Amino acid sequence: MTEQIRKYMVQNARVFCITLSDAVKRSAELNHLTADDTDRLGRLQVFTCCIAALQKVDKASVIARLSLPTIGQYSATADRDGSVRGLKEDSSVGMEATLEVTLQLPLRGNYTGVVTGSCFEDLVTGYFSRSLQIASACKVLSCPEGYVCILVEKLPGEDCDLEQICNDACAALPFGSVPKDFVFLEESALRFGCTCSRAALLRIVSALPPEDRQDLSENGKIVTHCNSCGKKYTFEV
Repeated sequence: MTEQIRKYMVQNARVFCITLSDAVKRSAELNHLTADDTDRLGRLQVFTCCIAALQKVDKASVIARLSLPTIGQYSATADRDGSVRGLKEDSSVGMEATLEVTLQLPLRGNYTGVVTGSCFEDLVTGYFSRSLQIASACKVLSCPEGYVCILVEKLPGEDCDLEQICNDACAALPFGSVPKDFVFLEESALRFGCTCSRAALLRIVSALPPEDRQDLSENGKIVTHCNSCGKKYTFEV
């Protein structure tokens, strides 16, 4: 499955088709995730790429956190330049499913929207209707080849059947087929990518007081990880 964002027009709506595969596998490998955790993180990552694709500001990024009672918390980050990463966090979770999405917009600052629901599908629907307040239909799918997010966004003007357009898109676009009424607009590539580096984390560790470094060390080493992608780094004390 090609990792990309494809955009179309149909009737009075804009359609986004986002597909992810290798980026999710890379995140799963770095975090040593189970198959179930990989599936949850993959759905969150492809959804986060969709939100990033909606942003019109260069260097914008989106951070989404999914909290599932008795299961855990997952985090995904997508940049407007097409890079995406994610991890399963160690944070505790509450009593209900929660989706928190933070838009990081240069010059305009950050905007965070939080929705609650009974499952991931409800959270996604609630985010578009209550937080973004746009008329839309969205479905996040997993298949053997990877993960898919289809978003149908209504544009100003005449009404159209968003759910039917979304169903048509789900049945065709991920598999390389385009419904006859869909007009292709553009596409852009996605990839696994993180801005973390050994040098950056070393500066953070080196800035700690000696007593704190000793508290964090085990057998003369400090093991830490990136909070965006989960990559581990080991430093000698």
